[in-house]
Amino acid sequence: MGSGAPLLNEYKQDFFWKRFPQTLLGGQKLRLGYDAPAYVYINQLLLFMFPWVVGGIFTAVVELTTLDVSVGYYSVGGIMAAFVLIAQLISFVVRRQGATVTRLDIQNILAEDDEVDFESCCGVETVEFVLPGKKYTVNIMIHALLSGVMCGYGFWYLVPTTLNSLYNTNTAATVVLFIFGWLTICTAQFSLTAAPPPEPATFRAQDVYEITPLMRPFFVYVFLAFDLVARFHTSFSGVNQVLHVVFIFLPLFWLLGLLPPLDALFSWLGEQVLVLALGGSPAAGDIRLLVMLLLSSTTVVITYFLPSSLAMVITAACCGYLLSLDLGTLGRQILRWCRSSSNPCRPDQKHQEETNTIVTTGLGWGWTWRECLLHLLMLGVTAAVAAVCNYFSQPVNTTVRDALGYSLIALLVLLKVLQSAQSVYVCFGLVRNPLFPGSAQRMGLFKKRKKILGYVGYIYRIVSTTVTPLLMVAYTALYVAPTGLTVNTFILAVAVCRALRVVWQRITSALFELVVVFIVTIALPTDVWWNSLGLGLQLMLVGASRDRFLQLCNKLYFALTILVTSWTEKKQRRKDTVPIIVLNCVFFPVVLAIVVAAALLSAPLLPLFTYPLFLFGFPRPMRSWPGPVGSSANVCPDTMYYRQVAAVFSKALGRAFSSGSLGDPDPGCHYLVRYQDRSLWVQVLERGHGFCTVSIKGLELQETSCHTVEATRVDDIFELAFERDGHSACGMNSHVFNTLLPCDAQLVNTYSDARNVLTGIIDSHDSLHQLTSDFVKTLVWVFLHHNAKKDYSCQRDSVSRHDVVTAERDVHSRTALVHPVDEELSEGYRSQPASRKQSFSGSLPDWSDDDSDIFEMETLGDRNKNKVRLPAGLSDKKQTTKPDAATPSLPGTIDDDDSLLKELDGIGLPATDTGTKPKSHGFPQPATQAYKPPVNLSGSLKFTSPYSSALSLPLKWRDIPIDPTRLDRLMDKFPKDWYQHVLSLLDLSVNGKTSKQICEEISTDDVLTGIYARLVVACYAVVNVLGLSGSDAASMGASHVYKVYTEDIPWSPDLDWLKEDSELFHLVVRAYRYAVKLMYDQGSLGLVDGEEELVEYLQEYDRDWYIGCEKDTQWEQAVLQGKPNLFSLGYDPTQGAYTGRVLTQQEVVTHIGQLSGEAVRGQWASLSLELLYFTNDDEERYSIQAHPTLLRNLTVQAADPPLGYPVYSSQPTGVPVL
Repeated sequence: MGSGAPLLNEYKQDFFWKRFPQTLLGGQKLRLGYDAPAYVYINQLLLFMFPWVVGGIFTAVVELTTLDVSVGYYSVGGIMAAFVLIAQLISFVVRRQGATVTRLDIQNILAEDDEVDFESCCGVETVEFVLPGKKYTVNIMIHALLSGVMCGYGFWYLVPTTLNSLYNTNTAATVVLFIFGWLTICTAQFSLTAAPPPEPATFRAQDVYEITPLMRPFFVYVFLAFDLVARFHTSFSGVNQVLHVVFIFLPLFWLLGLLPPLDALFSWLGEQVLVLALGGSPAAGDIRLLVMLLLSSTTVVITYFLPSSLAMVITAACCGYLLSLDLGTLGRQILRWCRSSSNPCRPDQKHQEETNTIVTTGLGWGWTWRECLLHLLMLGVTAAVAAVCNYFSQPVNTTVRDALGYSLIALLVLLKVLQSAQSVYVCFGLVRNPLFPGSAQRMGLFKKRKKILGYVGYIYRIVSTTVTPLLMVAYTALYVAPTGLTVNTFILAVAVCRALRVVWQRITSALFELVVVFIVTIALPTDVWWNSLGLGLQLMLVGASRDRFLQLCNKLYFALTILVTSWTEKKQRRKDTVPIIVLNCVFFPVVLAIVVAAALLSAPLLPLFTYPLFLFGFPRPMRSWPGPVGSSANVCPDTMYYRQVAAVFSKALGRAFSSGSLGDPDPGCHYLVRYQDRSLWVQVLERGHGFCTVSIKGLELQETSCHTVEATRVDDIFELAFERDGHSACGMNSHVFNTLLPCDAQLVNTYSDARNVLTGIIDSHDSLHQLTSDFVKTLVWVFLHHNAKKDYSCQRDSVSRHDVVTAERDVHSRTALVHPVDEELSEGYRSQPASRKQSFSGSLPDWSDDDSDIFEMETLGDRNKNKVRLPAGLSDKKQTTKPDAATPSLPGTIDDDDSLLKELDGIGLPATDTGTKPKSHGFPQPATQAYKPPVNLSGSLKFTSPYSSALSLPLKWRDIPIDPTRLDRLMDKFPKDWYQHVLSLLDLSVNGKTSKQICEEISTDDVLTGIYARLVVACYAVVNVLGLSGSDAASMGASHVYKVYTEDIPWSPDLDWLKEDSELFHLVVRAYRYAVKLMYDQGSLGLVDGEEELVEYLQEYDRDWYIGCEKDTQWEQAVLQGKPNLFSLGYDPTQGAYTGRVLTQQEVVTHIGQLSGEAVRGQWASLSLELLYFTNDDEERYSIQAHPTLLRNLTVQAADPPLGYPVYSSQPTGVPVL
């Protein structure tokens, strides 16, 4: 029956019972789990009770003698300050002296971590255990002063004279408050003397700045401060009586984790002031929050000092519009510009900064002149509307008010109708919208219907972003600052600023508040207190009430869902489920009070271990987490795909937000996005005019059963909503009580992932033979295009239009020489040293695997403007015979044209003259007439065409150490016809000659053909012949293909030559991968029909494909750059099968659903308590089990690290919604 997973496993239960007394008593370690001397416990108790002893002594003296109470609290404060100071100084000195002593008697290192070996009452171990040192030395003095003030005034706070005056000499109340009040002070003060206790209310995983010891004293100071105020203002005496009673319950509040730590408290307070009082939005970070508080407060102060209501309204309207804009993005742009101009970052720093940053262009994605112009225009219109309406506000009668009020009601209804018309469900998610497309899989019909709904979205966008706020500005300016009000001027300034800002910051909410105020105003008599408040305070009161009421409804839904599903979901049932449900029903008023308290404090409702045991968590900011958004994630191979999709999806998200199909994206909203087998989590952080700041997180794939269960439920919910083929377009939502409510479907251009098992292709003997044949062709293709793109494109721009070159054949030499007729060279060439006049083909820049590799030549510029040196191989006759005197040869240098490398015999040389028969060198001729190059590969090359040097190979590629006899046997594999065909496809036009003419010349150059033939055959031999010990590559099977594909070429002595040049090695691997991809395509689509179709395949590979391995860095770069297609070859060792993975960029339907914000915050609060206090990280614990209704496992995963584990988390991204 149900789940057998424990709420808290046994090991953690023992750990909890060690922690519980520490939390209750302020940090005393009275349960260690091992035997310890009695003095350890006595010392802790003495430190704990010392304030009470001192306070009790002076209380007796003051009550029994005539000693003034002021002398008592000064004395108690001074004694406690001196006590804490002396105690910490003793600890500091003892620890410093003990640090120089090295203990050598440690027997068990593991036991040393858990147990402390106490040697004496005042030993170093005892002092370190009882009085741990402060992290910062300055805190010794600070904590001593705080302790003295707190205990001194606490003495006055709890002295019987004070208590008797508050409770009319009620002895019982005085005794109870005195005893438990001093217990509260001792509990708070112990963290200042020694160390703070483990707190259930933990916001940050690590206390970097040593703030935790100040948490409990701070709340004590709050009560003491209010008592001080009440002593001078007797009107607060009743509240002071209540607070004295609450004061003794502070240890209970600390034990339950109801009071927030200081960092969370101040962030929460600032957020509440900004939202409720100043009309702003919750911020995406503490720095943003502080900046917005300062700017908003400055606006209020300026407005307060303005002399007239007209100036006040105009200033408030303009400042309200400006403050509602995306100032966070503007601030980031300014900071980025300042950093780049003053101190440019290193590339690694820039990469680190941009790792999780979503970079998108377009209107609203940044601050450019267009955005500035648009906002200046709207600012002028806003100021004009506010000025005109306020100027004519006095003679306005009720008729104008009623007309504007009913117009606002009509606008509110219209906006809601337009929103619902674009969402998949209407009527609070109960009924499917018949206007929404019936199926997202029928792409044509889906796009057509979405286009029609897009017009509705345009109307909604215009009405919501322009018409509605300007009408609200007009209404507010008429009535926000009427004369004759008795309200304080400063409060009026705050109300005016809030009213004229919220109309831009939260348009729909502000419209609802104005409508409610209008209805209440016309319904009530004119002489009630309501009308004396003024419109500004009325809107502030209604806004706060609306916010808390919505939170109350959402929290009640969350509590009811957990209570009901604890029984209806069979896997959530436990043995104690029924008693817990009964107790919740019996104590329903208590549960309701907890929910109401959580709503009033804007704190998350905390189900303990996500079980129906309800508390309210400590108040915290709406974003729920302390660290910078997007600062960390569990990076894995899937992270790159989320980085790619986040940029394109953010645009789709902006369209959905602006059209209203996702409802009102207020801060605290969460959306779950599902496409294929991936999930995105979108959290709204801020909302303003024309933008929403969101954080996009990527969740890992379903690798566990819990993930699969919840992901399957998500898919079922989305399928029921968006796939209605065969069903009525208007149906009921059967998952109405699920925390996920489908909203919209958007098309996103991202990768579709297909994995295929290659059985029957990669292990086919015919396919492997075809692979070896295609490999030679892809080698030719890759080499020619690589050299042409990198070399000829540079050289043809350096050839002057007047440099006419002719070739003269020297019949007495074994090689051809090329001499220019025009001996006039450019001055730039003559001034170059001899070392720069080496063969151009031997000095190539490093090759980078750029995958946009279809060879295209630029349009040749005007070559008549200047003359530059000729390409290598087109050397001047004079210079070949007489070196430049200004550049003498250095000792040890070798001229490439004379003696760079002497021609070697036995490498197919010497070359014979035309018409002579080639020698066989004693080896049998191949069965077919093989092409044999008539040139020395490693020597000086004299091409028969003046344009061949542009495609020449580097010298180190021509110096092939392989036995030439082996190459001769394989020379029949060189496809000369294919080589000439590929050569004819290159764009080599230069000097007025067409590409076809140049290609005809180059194709007849046997020297160029020879060096390519030798290189291609040598690379083929290294990959498919030399390392296979006489075996055929096809007979080696799929394992050989996979190894070569993954750069694991079988070893041979000649492999070192290939790997010495990384450029050549990567080109060979790339060509082999092309051949593997050809094999895959031919196995799937059929054999290639002719050279033209093969060319189409290879051109597409160069242009639109990245073919490699998933672990390569180039794979990630290709994904992030948006390469249209990617292919990889993989091996599954569990199944023993080879797989092909194809990523294709195309339009993919993404399903978007809204999650219950309170359910997410409540589960995150429970997770924080469970992991940071209970440290209950058991992978089988109850709170991490799959919950198909609450999607508990996905929610836990989406939490910020270290509590959650999203694989991708973006930085705050401003999404435009204009």
